[in-house]
Amino acid sequence: MSPIVRYESLLTMSSKKYTNIYINGCSYTAGHTLPYELSWPQLLGKKLGLNTISKAVNGQSFDSIFVNTINHLSMLNSNDTLVVVGVTWSTRYSVAFDEITANITPVDLVGENTHKKLKENFEDKIRLDRRISSPYTFDKSETQKLFNQFYLNNDIDKPTEKKKRFDKLMMSFVEYYESRLKYDNNLFNNQQLNLMTKIIALEGFLKSNNFNYRFIDFANETERKHNITDLLDKEKIITFDDVWKSKYVKGHPTQMGAENVSEVLYDSFNR
Repeated sequence: MSPIVRYESLLTMSSKKYTNIYINGCSYTAGHTLPYELSWPQLLGKKLGLNTISKAVNGQSFDSIFVNTINHLSMLNSNDTLVVVGVTWSTRYSVAFDEITANITPVDLVGENTHKKLKENFEDKIRLDRRISSPYTFDKSETQKLFNQFYLNNDIDKPTEKKKRFDKLMMSFVEYYESRLKYDNNLFNNQQLNLMTKIIALEGFLKSNNFNYRFIDFANETERKHNITDLLDKEKIITFDDVWKSKYVKGHPTQMGAENVSEVLYDSFNR
């Protein structure tokens, strides 16, 4: 997009009086190892001149993205808020407890001595900056208060009473997950069905509430077990091919990758 066309597009965006861009997703959206200000949500918000509300966290399941996005957007106005939702992998799960949501990936739940491994992963990964979210607020300070209820004394050996209850719930979830792996021969298809149903339902919510939105799917052609472009509004879906991933991804999108994503989304909103 030329500088003149970009400037004219930005004027069009400004005429609609957008003030916010709300973004949700997993680590591919949050930025993982990138500095916060160099993650693509922050770059995109800066390019658009909008306040960025990024609720993406590492390892977030689409169940969590689905519930949180709907509840967060219910606190915002579609007349002044753009929306970007990152699609994540179907094998991830979320567990709601009290007013927070903990997100879990398969690597947390498999392997020798799963319960010990999961506990160690919790102390390392289930933290505010990585796996914890909340459908009750998108304000970072409020989420911090909710999270502090679990780790107020910052002592792993002397957990709070709420943390003890939380840990027991998570251990129960491990047993549930292990049972699904053991007994459900149709588990993969059931996970895919759940993912696609939630994506379709979320698009229905966005359309019915008149949000200007985009879905972004980082799975490449080899990984993609679903085809969202066949089910959703093709003008609202951004996908990436194997060439893009080989150029811009090293485990997660690189700094150049984040810049590229922000450019692609910028042009998509202004086309």
